[in-house]
Formats: sequence, C-alpha cells, structure tokens
Amino acid sequence: MQSIVKLSEATAIALHAVIYISRQGEKTSSVKEIAKKFQISDNHLSKVLQRLVKAGYLTSSKGPKGGFLIAEKHKDASFLEIYKVIEGDMPFTSCLFDKQPCKASSCIMGELINKINKEFIDYFTKTKISDF
Repeated sequence: MQSIVKLSEATAIALHAVIYISRQGEKTSSVKEIAKKFQISDNHLSKVLQRLVKAGYLTSSKGPKGGFLIAEKHKDASFLEIYKVIEGDMPFTSCLFDKQPCKASSCIMGELINKINKEFIDYFTKTKISDF
C-alpha cells in the first residue's frame, strides 16, 4: 500500500535540525548538541546533516569549535527543498494501493487523498526555514 504522504524519520530530523541550527545564528551547532536536544541517534543525525552539507544547505567545520551552520544562500529555503534533499521528488498517488485493483469508476476515498497531498505540498512550499 502507498502512504498518502511519505515523511521519513530522516526528513523529520532534517527539518528539526535545520530549524535548530538556523536559530543559533552564527554559532555553530555540533552533532552531539543537536542529537541531545532532540533525543536522536548521533549516527543517524550525522548522516542526515552530511546529506544537507553535500546539497549545499549547510556548511560544516571540524575542530573543538566546529559544527554546522546554515549556508547563507539557503537561509530562506523552503521545507519542500529540505524534503527533496532527503526524500527526492514527492511520489504522490490518488490511490492507496500501488495499482488500482478495484477498477471502480470513482474512488471510495473521493478527493480526500488529492486534497491532503495538495495541502501538504502547499504547506511545505510556503513554509521557510527563516519563518522560525
């Protein structure tokens, strides 16, 4: 079965971490600090943050005062941009099944699935890191 919206733990971590890092201003945030704040695995967080660095949304520095900062050009990035770094394009469907097995002339869910998908896309497109 398909989910209406795919929002993995990695995406949730990415969104929360980016907001946290942006709130720190010019102060770098370490993996340990962020992991402790959100009670998440250092290893999982580190992998997510490295994907964001590779995509150019974060910068990183090593050393005792090292950590992560929001890349200047991405301070107004949308949630949708962060989502796409982690998940890729949104694979929405209007059916909960992988293939439409019922062959009905109208879906038992009506337009609910399409409505939910549209609201999700609208929210993630309009919501920016800088909003927080």
